[in-house]
Amino acid sequence: MAHNRKRVTHAKELFYICCILMVLLIGLLSIVGPAGYIEMRKAQAELVAQTARVDALRESIEHQTNAVNALRDDEKAIEEYARKKGYGKKGEIIQEVPQREPETPPASESRPAAPDSRPKTRAK
Repeated sequence: MAHNRKRVTHAKELFYICCILMVLLIGLLSIVGPAGYIEMRKAQAELVAQTARVDALRESIEHQTNAVNALRDDEKAIEEYARKKGYGKKGEIIQEVPQREPETPPASESRPAAPDSRPKTRAK
């Protein structure tokens, strides 16, 4: 009796194709899907940015807290703050000098004249 060799049926081929397609689909969704790799990288970048912002805000709060505590306790800090605001001691004269803005040359001097815009003189 001859050995009966098993044949691969169309149903088995279709099953294998479906399994391969499912594995590919799962792999694609894990990369591009709503909870995939790309979304995870975006969330990590956002987390880093928010962490940096929180750290900057903490430093700002600490600086402001130190300034408030100095104003509560230190007479020199109070006097310095008051002078910045334009106050002075009794009998002092405060004179504010306005700050000068950097001078810019007039627009006509800063651009070279066009060749046709020379002053015209009458020929004699």
